[in-house]
Amino acid sequence: MLGKSFLSECGTLLSDLALREEAREIVAEAKGKLVTSIEDIPDAPLVSVGDRVTYSLLENGRKPEVAIIDLKERRSREAPAVYRLSGYLILSSSNPPGRITRDSWNAVRLAINMASRGFRIVLIVDGEEDLLGFPVTLLAPPGWYMLYGQPGMGMILVEINDEVKKEAKSLLIKAFKPL
Repeated sequence: MLGKSFLSECGTLLSDLALREEAREIVAEAKGKLVTSIEDIPDAPLVSVGDRVTYSLLENGRKPEVAIIDLKERRSREAPAVYRLSGYLILSSSNPPGRITRDSWNAVRLAINMASRGFRIVLIVDGEEDLLGFPVTLLAPPGWYMLYGQPGMGMILVEINDEVKKEAKSLLIKAFKPL
């Protein structure tokens, strides 16, 4: 077992996690490269996290392999992205704000596995999708990318590689407590 015994060696989440209050700021910092245009995103497998980012991609003709949305933008009930997700298989999970649940972790794993086989997947989260970049980073294969929104900045692109995975695992262990 790693860290606080909530993550197994094979990347399985063993308990639901809650974000430590004192870690909110560090978790909220941008963890990738700011992109200002869809053209700046490599033509490689992509996971979008967030309704606005997903909508922007789809509006510009780029279909992510996996889209993770909660049908809200800035906590208000708006879902423009969902109307553009034609051809996507739908998964769902429950993930309260400030948490990463085993249900959502496993849904992210399933979405990535299915996308690796050629399916396009939308994961609709009941609650909040913001922290699901952690399982995306730890579960997506090297060479994939994750795109998420950073309030006040724009879109942040993360290339999934061994170094990024190591950093994400370290931050996960420091910033979260098992429930």
